[in-house]
Amino acid sequence: MSIQRNTLTEAIGREPYAFYDYNTKHVWGEDESIGRLPVMTYAGFGSEVRKVNVGFNWFDYDYIICDEMQNLVDYQRFNERSTNLEAAEDAIRSICAEGTTTIVAMSATPQKIKDRFGKLCYTVPFDRTNLRQLCTSASIPYSGKVQDLLQANKGKTGILYVTEIERMKHYIEYANSIGYHAEGFWSISPETQRKKPMTNEQWDLRKEVLTKETIPEKYDLLVINRASETCIKIKEDHRKVDFMIVHDKNEEIRTQVRGRYHGDLETFYYHSLEDENRNKVKQKGVPAKYLNRPLYTEDMEELKWELNLLRSDGTHYGNPTVIKYLRECGYSVSDSVKDRKRNGKYYRIITVDETNSGAFL
Repeated sequence: MSIQRNTLTEAIGREPYAFYDYNTKHVWGEDESIGRLPVMTYAGFGSEVRKVNVGFNWFDYDYIICDEMQNLVDYQRFNERSTNLEAAEDAIRSICAEGTTTIVAMSATPQKIKDRFGKLCYTVPFDRTNLRQLCTSASIPYSGKVQDLLQANKGKTGILYVTEIERMKHYIEYANSIGYHAEGFWSISPETQRKKPMTNEQWDLRKEVLTKETIPEKYDLLVINRASETCIKIKEDHRKVDFMIVHDKNEEIRTQVRGRYHGDLETFYYHSLEDENRNKVKQKGVPAKYLNRPLYTEDMEELKWELNLLRSDGTHYGNPTVIKYLRECGYSVSDSVKDRKRNGKYYRIITVDETNSGAFL
């Protein structure tokens, strides 16, 4: 977050408010001579507002810019004992109530902010007509193994997102075993590093990714987790990335991870069993022989196998779920009706819903 003061008569020391790596003692940020634009983390902001002799008043500022403000919500969920984060949120609420300072929250995934701050939020309208967006040629849902996707993309450069550190290690090892040059890094918090320390090679990789905004040429697969969900940036003119895999069902996480690569992307894989099943229905469609006629139990069983809609354990869904997917993809499925001409058997009829263009034949 950054803060802009409304009076420029008194400079504020920059170093205490720069980004600080507690492991290397390295400070990032603008030159200290700028002096009037403090930059700090949410925890750092909370620490400052808790000080008795802070030396200046937050209400003296015209603007407080909260970058990736959903992290303020997430960090408190991960660390329930963080008094600094609680103080930061309380201060933001108080400043909003005072009404003299404008707080600008920036996020590509703002729903958590809206849920948390409610009526304090106002979405700024803007003209999207000339908005430039990065192109993703193909967004492909999957529910199978990450290993299969890595196999299919050998020889290309990619980014893989998974949540747990142990899974990161697993996929790094697997990728290297099949011909990739893979490496990754995770949170540098002292607690995480005590439990899951990184190697010198990982520290070097992290530094190069953060400072040069690229994936070093010696690697063709970068593996990241939530610690890098919003803080890294890979520029297309520095290193072309061919594919990304996000092994997570959360839509906001998918949006954030895609945003780590600032360039057009050939293939974006995301974990979604439901989307994968919908895609099967849309791409394959219901064969004509099952349309516009009575379908009895044995017919529905055959259709179920032809569509091949699977649960996460690899077994086929039953009729209720198959029917749900059909209706979501542009088909009308009648309720079960008894046919007296076929010894009292029940049947359904599937038709194309002409009002829904999502159906494919």
